[in-house]
Amino acid sequence: KTQVTIEYLQKTDGSVEPQKIHTVVISTQHAEPLKAKRTKECAGYTGPEATAPSMADMNTAIVEEVVKKTLSEITLKNGKPALTLFGDHTHLHINPSGKFIIGGPQGDAGLTGRKIIIDTH
Repeated sequence: KTQVTIEYLQKTDGSVEPQKIHTVVISTQHAEPLKAKRTKECAGYTGPEATAPSMADMNTAIVEEVVKKTLSEITLKNGKPALTLFGDHTHLHINPSGKFIIGGPQGDAGLTGRKIIIDTH
């Protein structure tokens, strides 16, 4: 799941202009850091063996390869890339609750197994 909070300036005519990206929160399911092997995690994979990166390396890759690349591909109305709104002022929360290895119904459902079904309606 992802949440991005943007700070806007409201103009006298009522329109708004983005000023900066205030906060980015990303929680993403991943393999066991420094333990999971690609040949065991990916059915049918026949390439070279690889071990899952550390949490720190994975979180850095998420910022560099997902957040920054995505923002660089978005053009604002002023013609600048959305990446110009991102910077040292941006609060980053990448996998803030730590490991997120078990997902789906097994991770969300608890004892009843109903949560994920209710969420889909």
